[in-house]
Amino acid sequence: MGTISPVQLERHEDMTAPSSTPTRNQPGPVNSVSGAPSAAPLSTGSKLLNLVQRLVSSTLLVGLVVSTLFWWPLWTFPVVMCLFVTLALYEFFTMVRHRGILVHRLLNIVLGLIFTSLVAWRSLIEPGLMPTPILGQGATAISWMWDLFWPATIVIIFIRQLMRENTFEALGGLATTLFGLAYIAALFSYFFYIRAMDAHRGAWLVLYLILVTKMGDVGAYVTGNLLGRHTLIARISPRKTVEGFVGAVIFSMVTAVWARSMLLRPMPLPRLAAMGLFLGFCGQLGDLAESLLKRDCQIKDTGRLIPGLGGILDVIDSLLFTAPLFYGILIYG
Repeated sequence: MGTISPVQLERHEDMTAPSSTPTRNQPGPVNSVSGAPSAAPLSTGSKLLNLVQRLVSSTLLVGLVVSTLFWWPLWTFPVVMCLFVTLALYEFFTMVRHRGILVHRLLNIVLGLIFTSLVAWRSLIEPGLMPTPILGQGATAISWMWDLFWPATIVIIFIRQLMRENTFEALGGLATTLFGLAYIAALFSYFFYIRAMDAHRGAWLVLYLILVTKMGDVGAYVTGNLLGRHTLIARISPRKTVEGFVGAVIFSMVTAVWARSMLLRPMPLPRLAAMGLFLGFCGQLGDLAESLLKRDCQIKDTGRLIPGLGGILDVIDSLLFTAPLFYGILIYG
């Protein structure tokens, strides 16, 4: 395997991890028990400020999404979803550089944006929910792009690796690129399929999923802070507690029952409760999954874009797990 020199690192700045950030060989502060970065306790004032920031940021985000669903033209929904995916991919491929994994961030973001746009085309434009000026051969070409996206992506990222001056971390870069595209772009794109299930009620299905999932996050935060005593998985997230996890699942269950009028068809209460429990459980798994990635990369948040919440990926992590599962329940349940 080839070696990489400081000169090569400078030439390929976008393909390397910043030297000032912790890597596997240069760990940051670690917890003496778990061997993972420790989490400093927050003061009462810091907790209050964090809560206020969370409330303001959450209100603005909810207002943005609701506007695209009910008040603004339909085309604004895929635009905002593609923006979320773009920012989340930027945060993800920036995060893995802390781990020393060599990826081409800009290329990967473009590939993810292309995939998300193709899903929007297939789910919203081809069925006729949105008008388009692209007709005839142009529309046929877009359909071909959808059919060939993943094979073409594999070829493209291999070519990008072959263009590098060495083979250092080639396999890690290839695998991480495909994982990032599948984890963020593919999973989040299920929101388009949910929205397209019904021309008029599809927006309510999207809102229902967001409410059930994010109320689970609210439940985890509230019950974890008020009642949390037992750490859930200390080596992954020292601040997540068993009580917070249980509170999240209960909040999701109650929300699923309360908001049942948003669904396309009536559903028995026991089934609604079971679906709420399942989505709440999977939403918290999504949160833990992102915490696992952040812990491996030794960072606390994926970004600072949203005060009180961190980055976009910190906001949508639970939705990445619940969106495809909710779609499956609607289709096959």
